[in-house]
Amino acid sequence: MEILCDVFLWFFDSTLAASAVVLLVMAIQKLFRHRLSPRLQHALWLLVLVRLLLPDLPSSPASIFNVAATIKNAVSMIHVEGSSLSHDISRNSEENKIPQNNHSTALEKNHVQPVAIALQDETQARQFSQVGYPLGVQVVSAIWFAGAIVFIGYLFACLFRLRNRRKTLTPVTDPQILSVMDECQRKFGIKKPIPLYTGDYAKSPFIAGLIHPWIFVPEAVVKELAPSQLLHILSHELAHCKRKDMWWNTLSSFVLAIHWMNPLVWICVKRMKAAREIACDACVLEVLGEQAATPYGLTMIECLKRFASKSAQPQLLYFWGTTNKSEMTRRITMIKAYKKGTYKLSALAVVCVAGLGVATLTNAAAPAPAPASSPATIAETGKERLLFNSSHRSYGSLEKAVKVSPTPFKVPDLPELSLAYVTLYLDDQKLSKVDIGFNKYEGKSHYLYDMVILPSGAEHDDALLENQQSPDIKKETLKLNGMDILKLTRVSDSLTAYFWEDQGLQYKLREFDVSDEEMLKVISSMKFPDQDMLKQYENQKGQFKTNVYDTEDLRYAQELLGFTPKLPMQFLEIFEASGAWAYYRDTDRTSMGFFVEFARTNKPGKWKNSFYFDQEKDTSTYEEIQKTGTYFHEIINGEKIGLKTTPLQIEGKKVFRTEKYKIDGRLSSPDEVDNVSYFWVENDLGYQVTFQEDLPQQQEIVAELIKAKPVDASQWK
Repeated sequence: MEILCDVFLWFFDSTLAASAVVLLVMAIQKLFRHRLSPRLQHALWLLVLVRLLLPDLPSSPASIFNVAATIKNAVSMIHVEGSSLSHDISRNSEENKIPQNNHSTALEKNHVQPVAIALQDETQARQFSQVGYPLGVQVVSAIWFAGAIVFIGYLFACLFRLRNRRKTLTPVTDPQILSVMDECQRKFGIKKPIPLYTGDYAKSPFIAGLIHPWIFVPEAVVKELAPSQLLHILSHELAHCKRKDMWWNTLSSFVLAIHWMNPLVWICVKRMKAAREIACDACVLEVLGEQAATPYGLTMIECLKRFASKSAQPQLLYFWGTTNKSEMTRRITMIKAYKKGTYKLSALAVVCVAGLGVATLTNAAAPAPAPASSPATIAETGKERLLFNSSHRSYGSLEKAVKVSPTPFKVPDLPELSLAYVTLYLDDQKLSKVDIGFNKYEGKSHYLYDMVILPSGAEHDDALLENQQSPDIKKETLKLNGMDILKLTRVSDSLTAYFWEDQGLQYKLREFDVSDEEMLKVISSMKFPDQDMLKQYENQKGQFKTNVYDTEDLRYAQELLGFTPKLPMQFLEIFEASGAWAYYRDTDRTSMGFFVEFARTNKPGKWKNSFYFDQEKDTSTYEEIQKTGTYFHEIINGEKIGLKTTPLQIEGKKVFRTEKYKIDGRLSSPDEVDNVSYFWVENDLGYQVTFQEDLPQQQEIVAELIKAKPVDASQWK
């Protein structure tokens, strides 16, 4: 179902963008209806058809969708400024309730527009994958897919039935009619033999067949019309063949089957068919000559009066096509007013269609990096630059969390405690949640106090609180310094949590196997952190992962690494860094690496990130590959699998590319993504980029990463 929802969301995005192109083409044809030739009007509809057909399109600064992106950015800026203003007013109005945070900076209030999307850590990613798509999206996706299958099935059934019907038709052998057919083919320059059939299968002549075209002429038409009128009919069908209209007609039917939910696509296909018939009439008159316009029109009127039928198969191209009065009037009007050369496209028309194609068959260009992203500009601001605007930020330092948090919060003031972790959850520059843990060691015993902090009025996501009326939950109210402390205990397993509210914030504290006296001691020590407390809960350099969100984090990561990493924020217009962190590469925590995630900006792929860039102060992996031609990849159970590599020359560097592999080899599920890794060395540093997507730009991306310069974090203030 997840794959189906992914496909549906691609369809929704595609059909929405195509709808804008449909409306643009309608507007152009309405404004310039007397100046557009029949062929040009049909060409405009083909742009829409191509837009609907292609699953992916390049980005371009000339795209009409840049206008929507510009408007969206402008609205976002107004929204952010308005939110900041209202937030400031709100904080000022409640300054008597919540003390001002002396340690906060202007990082959140004054940072420039982020240049990368938010980082989601592994835990959050797993949670999202478990939640999946909302039920409404799944239901609509299933309805769309079922409808598409029905329409496609109907299309193929019609084509298959027509193929079988051809076997029952009678080949035309009348020399006079075949002579007319030969004359028409000569006029249109068609040398390939095109079979001619007759019978009572349909009321109107039509042409069918994509690879091997053939023409059907009703038996009544063959018997009752004069050779000159047959010449008009056969010329019309051969004009369809010359223009490859059978292909466009079939593709439009297929597009309609895919985009059947979009009413604009139905209108588009209907108008495209009408424009196709008019363009075909113009093509016929261009070949037969202007003097044939009146006889050709009279033939059409004669056939309408004598042979017209209200039923027709939509995938066929009929001579008189439709009995719709307005469409037939348009065709007759064009035929009557036809002048020699009308069908040809002028150089100006070709240029206009090409320009419109560039504007409509491309997506909005990725926003260029903001001017403030250069180190010089950042240094001038005197403030830290936000690199990854994540709503979920994990730190190893209380001081940094206090500095970033827009709302001050209290923590225990006990010297025996140390910081285990702290995670801030931000929603539109407001604090929505804090998860914070404290370690306590007594001999060989280890205690972990888990605390959750929420704004007043927010709902706790806590099973004990939600089920407090259950007979299995024991509820007690404790008094402490004038505060009511709610203690909830689950009788079945003794799980206990303490809840209280203090100065506009809700607190929850939990620890297993600790007495009320110890828990109340922790609660009674709670205070807004001072400098001594910030020093006590300082950065833990032994933590496995140090996330980078802003330039201060980047400088600290560089100190831990002992080398200057590369951090290109954006390149090739469609990829940007979505997260970065320093981490220990081994369980002994002796070797560190720097990891950067990159995601698409033009459209989401199957996976959130497209590729990863890993850097380390160790070249042993590269040297082993160079020596053996094999990369030994360690999977989840500790086993190493050998992957063959291929040497390449990229930007003057010897780069090794692995064969495709799954992250956990044979232990991976079949639907897991295939990975491809590239390895190279620069200045005694080892580099590895791993692609999760089968991107055609892989080597171009590697080249860009090789050319990227190490970031000078010392200049990013």
